[in-house]
Amino acid sequence: MAVKKSLLLLVLLAALVSVLSAQTTPAALTPNALYVGAQPTTVNPDWGCPKSSPFSCWSRQLFGVEAYAGINHIWNRVGLEGQARWLSWRGVQLPTGNLKEDTYVIGPTFHIYTWRSLSAGGNFLVGTGSITIPKGFGPGQGNYLVYNPSVHINQRVTQAITVRYEYEYQMWPGFTGTLGTHGLTPNGLGVGVTYRIGPRVY
Repeated sequence: MAVKKSLLLLVLLAALVSVLSAQTTPAALTPNALYVGAQPTTVNPDWGCPKSSPFSCWSRQLFGVEAYAGINHIWNRVGLEGQARWLSWRGVQLPTGNLKEDTYVIGPTFHIYTWRSLSAGGNFLVGTGSITIPKGFGPGQGNYLVYNPSVHINQRVTQAITVRYEYEYQMWPGFTGTLGTHGLTPNGLGVGVTYRIGPRVY
C-alpha cells in the first residue's frame, strides 16, 4: 500500500511540474470562470473489502453523490476547487448499522492538456473525512485528515456545460480500526456534469 501511495504521488508531482513549466498561450487556456457541478460516484471504501481496487468488491462498494465548485484559473494553469462527497448507500449493511463515508476537501486544480472538446486535469485536495462504522466493529469511527488526489477528463458539450469523468484516490493516514489498521485508501469513479459561470470559449 505504501508503494502504491508513493507512485501515485510521484505521478501527480510529475504532472504538476510539467504544467507549471509549460509555456502558456492564449489558445491553451480558457478565460477565468467559476464553475459548479455534481456527480454520482461509486467507491471501494477500503473497509470490509479484501482488495482496494475500484473494480473489486462490487457487493460492498459505497454509492453516493459529490458536489464541487471552483475557479478554473487563478495563476497560469492552476485553479482552486472545493468538493463535498456523501457516500451513504449500499456498502456494508448490517442489523447494527451501515457503513458511511463523507468528505469535505479543498485545494488546487491543474489544467494539463486540451485537445478539441476534451481536456485533462487533476486535483490535489486536502480536508476532513468522517466514517460511520456498524456497531460492534469499532473502534475507528470518527473524523480524519484526508488527502484527495484525482485525475479527470472533461468533455465540452456546450459553451456552458461539460461532462466530467473522474477517478479519485483518497488517503486517510490516521485511520486505525478493526478492519483497517494502516489507514484507509477509498477510491472510485464518477461521471458528472459541470456548469460554467462567467466567460466562455467560442
